[in-house]
Amino acid sequence: MGDGHPELAVPPESHFVVPMAQHRRSDRPLDVSAFLDQLYSYDSFRLWDLDRVVLEKALADPPPADYPDAVRAVFRAYAHERGKPRYADKTPGYVLHIAALTRLFPEAVFVHVVRDGRDVASSFRELGWADSVEQAALHWRLRVRRGRRAGRALAHGRYHELRYEDLVGDPEGQLRQLCVAIELPFSTAMVDSAARADDVIRTTRHPDYHRRLAAPPTPGLRDWRKELTEEEVARFELLAGGTLAEFGYERSGVRASPAVRCDVYRRWVQWQLHRVRRRAGRRE
Repeated sequence: MGDGHPELAVPPESHFVVPMAQHRRSDRPLDVSAFLDQLYSYDSFRLWDLDRVVLEKALADPPPADYPDAVRAVFRAYAHERGKPRYADKTPGYVLHIAALTRLFPEAVFVHVVRDGRDVASSFRELGWADSVEQAALHWRLRVRRGRRAGRALAHGRYHELRYEDLVGDPEGQLRQLCVAIELPFSTAMVDSAARADDVIRTTRHPDYHRRLAAPPTPGLRDWRKELTEEEVARFELLAGGTLAEFGYERSGVRASPAVRCDVYRRWVQWQLHRVRRRAGRRE
């Protein structure tokens, strides 16, 4: 929808901005050639279909002062190739890195799209992105809470929260509010996202996951009430029911049996231990 705007270019998910920043030493000057070598090593970036010669020119005049400037030049080059003056990034994982991105790009405005976690769990199960409903619940809870907390810590006007269900139910109304938040005049071209579905799907790493983009925004395409069993809903809500309520989603009222409660607690402990081991591994 954003990329449909005549002034806004939204490339495929980047996945390189945060990792490349994490592996750089800020006390060293930017080596443009090494920067480009690393950039083109990302499969996600190659989907942008930007010629290296174009980027070399963009990074030569003027040369970037630091890593953030180099990233800005890359996004500007992508937007320029499409005749647009503005750009955005739509990488979902960056919801965990708002504070770091704020330090890199103090001009950035963050748009946080939140969806009912039970529908997210249903989607994750279909796509094979979670081994269990509990894993999906913990994944969703961590990200939406951390995103909101980091966003609300920013200065006024730098964080905009948008509910997926509201966007699907009233695309134009929600997009108008979004445009106000990012200081962009509204364009009706944003609403007709289905017209550009083939172009968007072609530049994703998993085209099959995005097949519904070809349909106009339609409420009810996914409904956890039909796709999750009562026990699965109970398992999800034991772990993330409070977060659902925080974001304005009603709990189902389904009660879990003592056996289910014990099993969910066991899975929560396993998930926490896994996170501790991952953090310990990074420090090593």
